[in-house]
Amino acid sequence: MALEGLRILDFTRLGFGAQATLICGCLGAEVIRVESTRFPDAIRVMPPFVPEPGERGEAFGAATLANATGAPSPNRGGIFYKYNTGGKKSITVNARHPKGLALLKDLVKQSDVVTESFAAGTLDRWGLSYDVMREIRPDLIYVSMCGFGHEGPDTSNVTMGPTAQALTGLTFMVGLPDRPPAGWSFSYLDHVGGYLGAIAVLAGAIHRGRTGEGQHIDVSQLEPATALSGALLLDAALNNRPSRRPGFPTGNRRAHPPSAPSGAYRAAGDDKWVVVSCRTEEHWEALVGAIGRPPWARDPRFATMAGRVEHVDDLDAHVGAWTAERDRYEVMDLLQRAGVPAGAVQDAADRLERDPQLAARGHYTMLGNAEVEPLPLEGVPFRMSATPPHTGGALHRGPPCLGEDNESVLTEVLGMSASDVAALAAEGALS
Repeated sequence: MALEGLRILDFTRLGFGAQATLICGCLGAEVIRVESTRFPDAIRVMPPFVPEPGERGEAFGAATLANATGAPSPNRGGIFYKYNTGGKKSITVNARHPKGLALLKDLVKQSDVVTESFAAGTLDRWGLSYDVMREIRPDLIYVSMCGFGHEGPDTSNVTMGPTAQALTGLTFMVGLPDRPPAGWSFSYLDHVGGYLGAIAVLAGAIHRGRTGEGQHIDVSQLEPATALSGALLLDAALNNRPSRRPGFPTGNRRAHPPSAPSGAYRAAGDDKWVVVSCRTEEHWEALVGAIGRPPWARDPRFATMAGRVEHVDDLDAHVGAWTAERDRYEVMDLLQRAGVPAGAVQDAADRLERDPQLAARGHYTMLGNAEVEPLPLEGVPFRMSATPPHTGGALHRGPPCLGEDNESVLTEVLGMSASDVAALAAEGALS
């Protein structure tokens, strides 16, 4: 596999950092999660939990104390399951115990990369600052991931994905026309930031391979959002227009570049939608032909792109009336055959159960662990002919149970005996 031989000592938690090491694990890196039985990763013990066979899982819930203490198991957290495939291993170490801290330093010495996603300064307080770890392993690659990064006036502030989205302006730019900002309900920047965290690991490995030197790579959730809002940043810089103005955001309509018809339209069925995107005159002509050249398509107002954009409300009413009577997949297939960009709006069940393209590409892999029956899990969204990635990593297994690899990691990586490991556990160093 592409990253075979790269060992990552992984202190990441929640989604941001765990997404980064998931990708590395799918590419073949050995990822050793450092966890705690006393303070488990919040996404291990927050709903939804993977249900028992025949049961129905509950909806999303917060990482509250009640949810944590009421969790059926630290190995059934649905969000943990999503972020921690990649063949990750799990060890539990008490960093506040002298022997636990010594154990972590020994593991640093045997690792190529250390990743963490705590609030800035957390590892320093444990006695594992970058300077300390660099003395132990001079060529260590240290990738820290937190909301604000490790430099600047807001470094000590605490954030989560939704709050980072608010600060970056993404929340402000999302919603329906003339209504308050809506934003996203889930931590979108956990995913985007996680991909950049994986790139940071790869960049550090390439740099070390070329120079023999390690480095500290500081990844935040704030900067990635710039790439997601580039068009509006340019609009503000060049045209001095605010992101929020009457009629903007445009909701389901595409605004950049101006085009029509272009947006999400209701299809037949309850809350079913299809996206149509006519960006050129060729697309418009193909659309008109595919739907049978109705009389309204000959309206002089719709003869040019500028006219269609100016009279988009009336145009959308006609297109929406046509799509509303048809199945979303029927609309997609008909328009795609005519050369018009169109796609059914799919929910999670659609993607899992009926998307033929994802099925053909083997996007989902069935994986479980000691407590959970195999489930369809996603890995990395690309293929490699020479070094194929795998959702289950080098181990071809699902997310690890809490602490299940204590003995194997400590005996294989540090050369300890089983009795040594048992003694550390008895002393409270492995908790």
